[in-house]
This record gives sequence, structure tokens and C-alpha cells, in this order.
Amino acid sequence: MGGAQTREAGGSVVLITGCSDGGIGSALAKEFAAAGCQVIATARSLNSMFQLSVHPNVRTMELDVTNFDMVKAVVQSLEQENGRIDILVNNAGVPCVAPVAELPLTNLEKSFQTNVFGPIALIQAVFPGMAARGEGKIVNVGSITSYSYAPWAGGYISSKAAIEALTDALRMELKPFGLQVMLVLPGAITSNFGKNAEKMTSSSVIEGLNWYRSWKAVLYKRAGFSQGSYSTSAQELAQKTVEKVLSKKLPSHFVYGRFTGIFMLLHYLPLWLSDRFYCKLFDLNRKAAIEDIRKHD
Repeated sequence: MGGAQTREAGGSVVLITGCSDGGIGSALAKEFAAAGCQVIATARSLNSMFQLSVHPNVRTMELDVTNFDMVKAVVQSLEQENGRIDILVNNAGVPCVAPVAELPLTNLEKSFQTNVFGPIALIQAVFPGMAARGEGKIVNVGSITSYSYAPWAGGYISSKAAIEALTDALRMELKPFGLQVMLVLPGAITSNFGKNAEKMTSSSVIEGLNWYRSWKAVLYKRAGFSQGSYSTSAQELAQKTVEKVLSKKLPSHFVYGRFTGIFMLLHYLPLWLSDRFYCKLFDLNRKAAIEDIRKHD
């Protein structure tokens, strides 16, 4: 961090969601703390934040972003204790990998509750205090996948596309109150996300597929697509993100990480060409063996 940025942070109170060990939120918490901020790291379970619980400059709190009463209570408590919340980072998110035609609606609902409604609840909770002071920063973590709608993850990508649209609207709506809004669009980042996607997909979707049962292997691969030796580290993403957040003027969008260039290119290609690319990548050029499926029904 540059010295000017560290001085500007000057003990800024930062609330971050989704801070389980090994993830982007945990890395963000450590970077904000290193910059001299007062960091409150949250997750659904305190046990999932062991690394941060022993960090000398980070406070951990339990917070389920889908529990709106809990969101209000936690924000009110922090504002009373600290006098303010300067920066809100909506990072909590859950995967949703499955063919849309056989996607359990409970999985889709959980994804939207965490990825969309949770951030909105937190924004509404911190807004009055920030507006009264005439300053504050809101950072929403989206996904570069919302730039290009790849198959097998329509549920997750649609939730991230929703948060992108909401963030763009907020950026303009909150401007009269002196608040700044930024959307972070990570690419392939080494984190817990791939493991969570594989677990969630395996337990609730893949083994129960009917029409798409012959694509099980592809779905397992898709669930962990963002993870591997090629992925950008969460620490690197966090360092670059915190630099942007603690700058005087927030960029509207911050894109960073492996494969972001490819996704942005696919966004601007004709749909027929991007469709051809994705269908080849995810084995969707072959016809489903309908008769074989019917024999097993």
C-alpha cells in the first residue's frame, strides 16, 4: 500500500461479508487490516474464520446475510460501537451449477438470497448512517461471468448479473448523498468457491439428473472450473481491490483475475460465435441420447 492511501484509511471501519478461511473475503480482511483499517469480518459460522479470529487487527462476527433481522441488528450494533461504518464489502456468495431445466428451485432461491437479497439488505442497513454523514463506500463483489452467459451455471451467473445491474443503479442513486459504489468483477480466483460448487452440485444436483445424466462428468468439471494452478490468488485480488477501495475516487467497475480478458472478448463477440465456443468447451454439440434416457425412466 502507498503511504498516502494508508493515512487516508486512517482507521476506516470496514464491514466485510463471506470471510471464511481460504476465500476472497478473508484475504480482503487481511489487506484492509494491513492498511490500518478497523476490520469486522463476518461469515455464517465463527468456526469458519479461525485464521481471522487470531488476527490481531481483525474482529470476527457471525452474520447470515439471508437473515435480514440479523443484518439490521449487526449493523446497528457496529454503528453504536464504532460510531459509523465507512466501507461495506458485500462478498458473501454461494454457487449454483446445474442445467437450468433440471435445476432445483431451492438451489436457485438460496443463490439469489445470498448473492442478491443479502447485499441489498446490508446496503439498506448501512445507508442511513452513511447518508447522514455524507460519505461512505459500498463495494459489491460480482463475477466476470456476468459478462458472458456460459452454460451449466445459469443460476449463479444470473444472480451475479442481477447484482451488477443493481450496483450500476446504486452508483447513480447514491451519488446525491456523497456515497461511492464499486463493482468488483473477479475472474478465476483460487478460493473456496470451487470446492463449495463441487460439493453443492454433487450433493443436490448431479446425482439426481435425469435428462442431463450423460453430462455428469462435464458438470463436475464446470463446478471447479475457476480453480487450478492457472487461477489468480485471492491475496493478489485482495491487494489490488483494497488499493482501489482506499483511493479517493472509486472506479465504477474493477475487473481483475485470470480469464477476465477472454470473458470480456466473448461479451462483444456475436452470439452465434460465443455460443459455438461454449458448446464446444462444455460438450453441448452432441445430441442427447433420448432413447437411452427413456429406457432408464
